[in-house]
Amino acid sequence: MANKKEKHIVEGVASWPWYRGFLKDSYSCLNKMADEYGDLFVMGKPNPFSSKGRRHVFAFSEEANKSVLAQPDIFRSGGQVIKGPKGSAHQRLRTGIIAMNGSKHRQHRKLMQPPFAKIAVASYVPTITRLIDQVLDRWEMGKSFDMYDETTKMANWIAAHILFDHDDFDRSTQTCELITRWIDLDVKARRLPVAFDIPGTAGARLLRHAEVVEEAMHELINEKRKETEPAKDVLSILVHAAKVEDADLTDVDLAAHAVILHAAAFVTTATALAWAMYLIAQNPKFAADLDEEIKSNITNWPPDVTQVDKLPLLDGLIRESLRLLPPVHHVIRTATCDTELQGVEMHRGDKAVVSAFMTHRNPDIYADPARFDPTRWMKKKPGPFQFIPFSAGPRLCLGYQFVMLEMKLVVIRAMQRFKLNVVEGTHLDANVQLTLRPKDTLPMVVNKPDGTFSATRVTGNINELVKCEANSK
Repeated sequence: MANKKEKHIVEGVASWPWYRGFLKDSYSCLNKMADEYGDLFVMGKPNPFSSKGRRHVFAFSEEANKSVLAQPDIFRSGGQVIKGPKGSAHQRLRTGIIAMNGSKHRQHRKLMQPPFAKIAVASYVPTITRLIDQVLDRWEMGKSFDMYDETTKMANWIAAHILFDHDDFDRSTQTCELITRWIDLDVKARRLPVAFDIPGTAGARLLRHAEVVEEAMHELINEKRKETEPAKDVLSILVHAAKVEDADLTDVDLAAHAVILHAAAFVTTATALAWAMYLIAQNPKFAADLDEEIKSNITNWPPDVTQVDKLPLLDGLIRESLRLLPPVHHVIRTATCDTELQGVEMHRGDKAVVSAFMTHRNPDIYADPARFDPTRWMKKKPGPFQFIPFSAGPRLCLGYQFVMLEMKLVVIRAMQRFKLNVVEGTHLDANVQLTLRPKDTLPMVVNKPDGTFSATRVTGNINELVKCEANSK
């Protein structure tokens, strides 16, 4: 991703194909930008007859990441879903912690930090490991299933316990399905730039479904208020904090936090776990080494956190998976004042786009960037703005330590109990649908662990994105 031009700007009619491409297939569009123009590209105002409009500055360098992510007061977050009409349930739901800025964001983030502190995360191990086994108990030897669907169940089940203290699998699944449909409808609505609330459109379905989701979140909040003693789940902590006079936590805030935290906890983790399972299956030599590392060091279940922390290959797998296939492909920030980014003048309201996916493919940072190599993490560690699957700076993901531990525990247990293979001849495309996830399904087969590993033939754009042992010869 050499910097082929200092900057390339397209405006007016010339920008239309780029805007259309970004809305339709952001992954392919960003790849094309980088291939043709390097690490800086500007989509200017689309209307050639108007002085109004916002520019989008796409910058893929470490320096740009630092400029945008380390200065949240200059580049504010707007959330990951579209705004929706003023006063709608959809607009209220999108105003959770991810979309908050300034002092309110800092205050609410501080209230959320205790359940995600390292010592608190370690205390969740017994619960997480019990839930992992409950899902794995459903896997049948010799049967194939959609791994992405299974990791979604797993991540949702765990998130529901930690965030809401759910102990009802069916209800947890229903909550997951409600939020998943909300996200899917948001993706469809943003691809069809028409007015909201036209009957039969994705936008109208999105607005109606957001009302259902909001009602479900308020039902959870009311249940927490009735508890005689607040539980230790995140929502209970927030509901209790709302009783404090200066907390400035309204019911709208609580509902938005509940849905956004749950979506972030299970959607991104489910995607990351599915890709990690795929990478293990398609790299048999690495799988054998990882299997040996786990057998040699993890003797008890649940394991001690200190044991998990001392597994370098496992840590390398998780980080390499997040590097190659980061669930959050890119983020957009809005300039709050006139500023500049990588030499490009930006006005208030202009958008800056930074991408973990593109940063993680920079050959100046990662040698042979498309190659799957977990051992690279035992050598040189990248800087905080070179590896950004959890963002960076003051808005670093609150749950990153929780996600890392959860993923490691799932991989450990899955390898202890099963041997996984991708179904022979699978066509696998990665696609950005809010997260960078399998476009359709990721079919895998579970067998008894026997210490032998082999890859299978897989087609699709996954072979362009990742050079595994199976497709690098």
